Amino acid sequence: MKLKLILLAAIALIFAGCAKKAPTFSVAQTWTEKPSKLTIVFTEPLVENEDDLKDDIEEYANNFGEWFKLELKKDYETYIKGAIALDYKKVDAEGMIIETDHVDSTEFKTPKPASMEQGNGYYLAISNVIFTRREDAHANQAYYSSGAAFGANVNPGQNSMAFAGETIVEKGLWIYADYAIYNQSGERVAFGHEEIRSKFAYAMTRSDWEKCVLAFVKRSIARTPILK
Repeated sequence: MKLKLILLAAIALIFAGCAKKAPTFSVAQTWTEKPSKLTIVFTEPLVENEDDLKDDIEEYANNFGEWFKLELKKDYETYIKGAIALDYKKVDAEGMIIETDHVDSTEFKTPKPASMEQGNGYYLAISNVIFTRREDAHANQAYYSSGAAFGANVNPGQNSMAFAGETIVEKGLWIYADYAIYNQSGERVAFGHEEIRSKFAYAMTRSDWEKCVLAFVKRSIARTPILK
């Protein structure tokens, strides 16, 4: 019986590893040119637990949008390194239109600036940005695959994670964000949705907020001609 359970667990792991993940972004194959200018347009991000913000970024607790703008500016300039002229613009909800697009059966919310000056470079729109602190529990696969769950004789030195228990709880600060990029004619050439976590063992700090934004910035342009 124990052997049968172990085999079933192993088969489940194989199928989990082979499962096709839903797409998170799309870049038009026709987009090959590197833009000479990029305007980043964004809406006010939402923080689900404002006490976290007060603890970690106290000086921007009442003006989080300004902190977000400064982080975007720092991070985009880190990756683009002066190769493209950059501009930044914060808009209210009326300044951003939320459309939809899809990759196969996966639907995306695609933000679009209500005002774009055609012929004046590309636009990168960012919206629906949410920061949230979460604790995620998931099955400890080492525990089950080692046989520890079934009373097997497991050497801790070989697989100490097997003795961490049936589940693992991971703490993290998450950022969720939708984005889309438009060319000089106002045509959408890329879009995506990102869910990024900065894990921490005990206490969340300012660096977790910074890591989330940095990772988002990198993903939003990493697969595009912007970094050619």
